[in-house]
Amino acid sequence: MRTEVGDRVAAVTQVRAAELLGVSPSTVSRIVSDDLGGVCNLLAALGYQLAPADAVVTSQEELLMYKKMTVKYLMADIEYHQREMRR
Repeated sequence: MRTEVGDRVAAVTQVRAAELLGVSPSTVSRIVSDDLGGVCNLLAALGYQLAPADAVVTSQEELLMYKKMTVKYLMADIEYHQREMRR
């Protein structure tokens, strides 16, 4: 996770990240170089998962529901095609 966050800070630029956080660019630089791994580990220990702003995040329960719906759809589709083939 540290590498991904570091890459994202580099893409956004430390100056822009500093503006978004309301701190100086040197503070962001210090966090990235000294504490980023610790910050990432702390977030993970607290149960947080980082995702890009445009990502769609879903729960395990919701994912299971989607899988069950997919199975139902595919089974119905297979049954339909089997009936069609028998005609």
